[in-house]
Amino acid sequence: MSKKINIALVDDHQMFLDGLREVINSLSPDYVCESYASPRETIAEIESGRTFDLIVSDFVMEEMNGLALILALKARRCQAPVLIVSGIDTLPPVEKVLQNGAMGFVPKSAPTEVLGRAISAALKGEVFLPPELWTVMEASTTSPQAVDAQPPTEAEPLIGPRQMEVLRLVAEGYPNKRISDVLAISENTVKTHVKQIFRQLNVTRRTACVSKAQTLGLLD
Repeated sequence: MSKKINIALVDDHQMFLDGLREVINSLSPDYVCESYASPRETIAEIESGRTFDLIVSDFVMEEMNGLALILALKARRCQAPVLIVSGIDTLPPVEKVLQNGAMGFVPKSAPTEVLGRAISAALKGEVFLPPELWTVMEASTTSPQAVDAQPPTEAEPLIGPRQMEVLRLVAEGYPNKRISDVLAISENTVKTHVKQIFRQLNVTRRTACVSKAQTLGLLD
């Protein structure tokens, strides 16, 4: 018997929530979905001891947005990966949720097959973005605006634990493919981590990234 995958669905629009549940249930008989009409309901369920293998959440919600939900889950040491499915697919929210630990961002307009790939990737600990968002992220990383990005506040960690692993291997001169082999993650996931490290450190090249990290004492 195959292991059931428990998935929490979070959206404050009941019609979309019902549709999302139906779509995800159609992807695999092993997916068991629980629907929550608000982030606070989800948090309360987790605080009561409920565990999930994956949380799929909208980004824009009246009570609490997807980013706030991610931060609330982190504060409670919830280990479930979070996948954002949203009608908004502009770069700032995409980058912000990825910087804070989301395992992917899928537009609500995406085909079911794309959502299926995103769920599979998140369950394996890999970051997923549709090709069109990868392209936008790639362009943003090398744009002048990327250099002028504001540094994170003291309340936010400069570099997350997984990104630190990637950063140390970058400092050793490892290419993305080698890093993906060492950390047992996809090359696309490595690229996402590298891009986010660049943005956090306000650099656009690997050499500058390593130099800045050394200056900040991140590689001590």
